Amino acid sequence: MHDESEILTLAAFHERFTCGESSAELIVNPNMADHPCLFGFATLTNDEAQVRRLFSEMEQKARELGYHELVGPVNYCSWMSYRWAISRFDLHLFPDCNNPPYYPQLIEKLGYRQLYTYRSASVDMHNPVYAMGEALFRQKCKEGFVFRKYEGDAVYALADAVFDVSCAAFRGSHLYCDIPRSVFHALYLQWTRGLQIAMYTAEYEGQIIGYVMGYDSPDGNCFISKTSAVLPAFQKHRIYAVLMYLGWKYVTEKGYSRMMYHFQCEQKDTFRRFDSQLESDEKRYAVWRREF
Repeated sequence: MHDESEILTLAAFHERFTCGESSAELIVNPNMADHPCLFGFATLTNDEAQVRRLFSEMEQKARELGYHELVGPVNYCSWMSYRWAISRFDLHLFPDCNNPPYYPQLIEKLGYRQLYTYRSASVDMHNPVYAMGEALFRQKCKEGFVFRKYEGDAVYALADAVFDVSCAAFRGSHLYCDIPRSVFHALYLQWTRGLQIAMYTAEYEGQIIGYVMGYDSPDGNCFISKTSAVLPAFQKHRIYAVLMYLGWKYVTEKGYSRMMYHFQCEQKDTFRRFDSQLESDEKRYAVWRREF
């Protein structure tokens, strides 16, 4: 597997729909508990009539299959590409959704409404939230937790442990479903190749129970905090707060003054903003839904 479209081999049903130069994939993923009927892999022209015909045909097929809503863009599940940008189209992160501004405008003209929203924002590293982490870090070390730093190839050597923690932590999240370990290695990890990647892990009794992972932006302008997870059994132990602190310390020692927190879901229970004076360069994204 080298192309993301190969994830469709896991779908219960998928069909490519095309109208003129606009096209999209109708995807049925019954392994996704919340919204199994999806559209993804979309390429749209700025022709409302054409796009309307395209979605009308997909919706008709969805009805024939017994579904009465369509959600997207989602390329099978949240392990793969999903979302469209809805702001700051001039700001290009990595990875990112670099769709034209007319994509969200068109989909909303068709009656689709935002289901989930996401944001990326740059945070000033010089703030009291991080400075409080040192005492908590020392406390958790006394309690038997061990924290380790990994960089480059050493991160990939722990890919299976990261996968296991991620599955346990994200299971039940919006638009999530499990994927085979082989697909994680063959498809999901591909976008990280060539990045200057770093990770902190948390361990307890020899088991990795959490991690925070990030990388230098390819343009060299910032450090991007991309993914973090803690096993459910340890989520009330403030392990994530320690991992955030260690990530802050790592980034400041590299000479960065800001860190980009990327693709945070605003409907997630744990979503929190920093003080507005500490944040900048906010970019937002969405996934849409229509009932029929």
